[in-house]
Amino acid sequence: MPPSPAGSSYRPRDAAASPLYRAVLASLETYLVERSRQRDTLAQPCAESSLRAFLECGIARFGVARFRCKACGDSRFVPFSCKRRMACPSCDAKRAIVESGHALEELLADVPYRQWVLVLPKRLRYFVHRDKRLPGEISRLLAETLTDFHLRRAAAPKDAAPAQFHVLQRFGSSVNLHLHDHAVVSDGVFRLDNGVLRFSAAAPPTFEEVAELVERLRRRILKRMLRMRVLPQATVNDMLAWPHGGFSLDGGTYVEAADRAGLERLLLYVLRPALSLKQLVYKPEQDLVTYRPSKGRPDSPAVLEWTGAEFVGRMAALIPPARKHLVRYYGALGPRSPLRRAVSMAARGKATTAELEAGYGVTLLGSSVRAARKAGSAAVRAWAACLRKVFEVYPVLCVKCGGEMKLVGVIFDDRELGRILAHQGWPVNFPKPSPARAPPTHAPDEDEADQTAHPEQWDDRQAWPCGDWPA
Repeated sequence: MPPSPAGSSYRPRDAAASPLYRAVLASLETYLVERSRQRDTLAQPCAESSLRAFLECGIARFGVARFRCKACGDSRFVPFSCKRRMACPSCDAKRAIVESGHALEELLADVPYRQWVLVLPKRLRYFVHRDKRLPGEISRLLAETLTDFHLRRAAAPKDAAPAQFHVLQRFGSSVNLHLHDHAVVSDGVFRLDNGVLRFSAAAPPTFEEVAELVERLRRRILKRMLRMRVLPQATVNDMLAWPHGGFSLDGGTYVEAADRAGLERLLLYVLRPALSLKQLVYKPEQDLVTYRPSKGRPDSPAVLEWTGAEFVGRMAALIPPARKHLVRYYGALGPRSPLRRAVSMAARGKATTAELEAGYGVTLLGSSVRAARKAGSAAVRAWAACLRKVFEVYPVLCVKCGGEMKLVGVIFDDRELGRILAHQGWPVNFPKPSPARAPPTHAPDEDEADQTAHPEQWDDRQAWPCGDWPA
């Protein structure tokens, strides 16, 4: 590993000083009490545990890993990460580095790619947010529709397929719950014939073709939601009668085959954290959280404001259900696709677009190749590699002698941690969440609370869209 830039050294982040941490620490208990009084909740059951784990992320009092330099004996103590999705921007940033690096090095061959973004109409978002089966089903329908579309454009046989990398984003620019699908798809299809992998490029889609795709997706998604008994028949008939379907599909972002840096920026964009700490301000004396969104509608305010409990509620709504993947692979990269191994070999072999169009020979992976691949994947996912990619600082480089430090142990013992933290000059006491604040003087009744709770997070929220629930 090359040394870090001159004059730079790793310093553990001050997690407790971030405005997000202080807001959650001060308002988590208040939010939980308010949520318990509501009949309907937006957050997943795992949201509370994720937010509590976030309060331990980067805090040395909850445990540290010790790195030691063999040359000079110098030690470094590093706090642990929570690794919770959507609750911690720091862990989400590291996860984006890991996923994008794995995709670039192991899966996405050197061919042109196009980003497709599917946005659902407001009338359906309530049901997609409430039913944890629907995001995966909608992502699969989008992948199947794009595969059929590319096969028709390339006049390819049914055993061909494009490489598809999907990310289910659960957030909008105003830290609101807004689930939509970002799909990075090869602009063409792969086909394997007698050990030779070939790529057939496709022409850019026309406006008419995109409109046809949107209409097909609308019918397939509504039909699938009806079969899953998520929507009543009357709602489906009503939405199919709309002159404009309400669905949005954009495919305007295109990355050239040789522009790997552009492809990396696109992957980091679709994998980015839900919010930016640079745009967040917390004022504890007013119990006020302000956020400056990077984009929005022309009539939307430049600065958004919430109380601490309201903001924690918005964060809790973004946390995905447990054991539900947000990154998915389809087409030639699907887990059961016979093309996945060949496309992966082409990506690792740095095959060019010209070689893939002419025919790139692939062979079965041997045990030694698989072992090397596993070691390389572990190196990409390593904590030190992630931080070097983000901050351009190699965190296990000894400041005194320049040698590489090795992990020698992890420490959870309370007495030992207190001694180490005191020696390092770090806070010794546990950070404790503030107790819940008293409810307002006038508390709305149950029906009023159910209708007004978090109206901004459900666009046009309603109990049922229309019609009776199917028997």
